[in-house]
Amino acid sequence: MRDLHELSWSEGTEAIMALLGRLTAMRGLNETKPVKKLLRCCAAIIEGDIRQAADACFAMTAAMLEGGSRRVTGELFLDMLLDELFLKPHPFARMAAANRLDEALYNAMREDLDVLYSLRGLDGATLYRFIQERYKEIRQRVRPNKDPAARMAEAAWGGGAVRPSDDNMQPMPLLPVFLPADGPNWHYGEEELRDQYAADEALEEMYHRFLEDGFDWSGMTEDLWNFFAAYGTGEFLKQRLFTLRGCELAPLEDRRLVSAEPILEQEHRMLLNCVIEFMRGDDSDPLLIVGAEGMGKTTMLFSMADELPELRFIYAPGCRSLSQLAPLFETLSKQPLKFMLALDEPEISGFALRTVPANVLLIATSTDMESVSGRVFTRRVTLPQLRLDGFSDIVQKLLDRRGVLLPKELVRSACVDHQVDSKGELTVAAAVSLAVRLAKTE
Repeated sequence: MRDLHELSWSEGTEAIMALLGRLTAMRGLNETKPVKKLLRCCAAIIEGDIRQAADACFAMTAAMLEGGSRRVTGELFLDMLLDELFLKPHPFARMAAANRLDEALYNAMREDLDVLYSLRGLDGATLYRFIQERYKEIRQRVRPNKDPAARMAEAAWGGGAVRPSDDNMQPMPLLPVFLPADGPNWHYGEEELRDQYAADEALEEMYHRFLEDGFDWSGMTEDLWNFFAAYGTGEFLKQRLFTLRGCELAPLEDRRLVSAEPILEQEHRMLLNCVIEFMRGDDSDPLLIVGAEGMGKTTMLFSMADELPELRFIYAPGCRSLSQLAPLFETLSKQPLKFMLALDEPEISGFALRTVPANVLLIATSTDMESVSGRVFTRRVTLPQLRLDGFSDIVQKLLDRRGVLLPKELVRSACVDHQVDSKGELTVAAAVSLAVRLAKTE
């Protein structure tokens, strides 16, 4: 098919509607607000309703601006197509992520990529040109109706018969009094990544390949399969840190006490080794982290996500019963990624380990080993109970990282004062707070 820029209004609108009607695996594209407006615009152009067509054209632009598609290509419509293709969990993406080949769906996706390739060049100027061409054509066909007296006089002077009125003919569409000369502008800049996603290294390569001039998208079906099979779908391409709200995943705010650099180095190394074994597929047995309140258990979990970019971290502190996790386990089991799921003081009675997918490492944090004891969490990392010397060493380490040079005697004296004032609270959180205060007094 010729490029949409080369088509007349009748050819262009019919082509757009026919192409969108062919979609199968990507059928959900037609349910998006911008495409609904596009289809309405094309239908209105064909019907000759110029006012409705123009309204739909500008409404489509507004919908693309507000739709949340990632800004990548410099063109709003192309952004939307690539967002639906790469970042939405459509049937082909879910199939590839679960590594379950359906040849019919695979072939349908190949056809859909051919459709999207034909649509990729649509822009606001072209769509608005279709409206303007239709508007001019209708204006040329419209003639002012003459009243009966004028028709009789014209016939008398011309020596002819009075022609019957065409009042019973279908009226011409009502034309707007004013049609803006310029249509919406869908171009906003150059091709570039303007934000950061978890899978950007792979996404950037896919963007470049799909944006190559003259490159046939249908030939990328296998590459698209391999992309989803390696990096997952939907939000897992965008985020690495999640929290569980009810049964839904949401982005998680970084809640660590300090930077990613470990404080309790020995315990951090033990936990890291366990997670690396899981990532390699050697051991996925659940793990328990035991430590007093404020000892940095959550901070250590965040640091695992820092050190292992391929890992996705899900923190579910409000989830007490492991039976609540069945829907989440079903979702995660259909992804190719590795997940670390952290629970706070969970209830484990009656829990069957076989319900945890192989790509999920279950971790519990607790202040009491006995409260989460049992056969489920066979591996443990126990955080030490700090004494004054260990507490002072942590404060000194934190000051050194900040580049704050204070005599050790002064630091230890401050730690003794803190121990007295806090009635013996010697935790990582307290050490961080004290180090911040000392740094301000330097």
